[in-house]
Amino acid sequence: MSNSQPKRKRGQKICPECNCVNGVRSFICKQCNYEFKMKKRRRGVRKIPVRDYNMLNKGDKIRVVGGSGPFYTDDNGERTYLVDRGKYTVDKIDGLGIHAYGNTGYNYLYMGKRCPSGLLESITRAPCKIILMR
Repeated sequence: MSNSQPKRKRGQKICPECNCVNGVRSFICKQCNYEFKMKKRRRGVRKIPVRDYNMLNKGDKIRVVGGSGPFYTDDNGERTYLVDRGKYTVDKIDGLGIHAYGNTGYNYLYMGKRCPSGLLESITRAPCKIILMR
């Protein structure tokens, strides 16, 4: 191994394109999306994280990752997330988020910067983590 590549530990592999360290079971590089050659075919749908929600269009299918978005913090410090995880269909985009339909009806998915809510001190506005579905 040359000195330009990072040292590989057990359970890791190095991307030949960008020299990024990835997990041994990774199908694609987390930095440059290089597709590794695998012995077995991949099952399921490829998950594409959405970096700029403004590029979404009406009708796009997205998935909200659990444990993301605005949340309520109780007296014990436990968080209760205010957005349901799961699949949504984009209706429209505005300056701070996404209007979308999901299993629970019409929802607003906040995508702005993390900040305290103006309503209650115990509510924190945090962006949802979303994945574009194919």
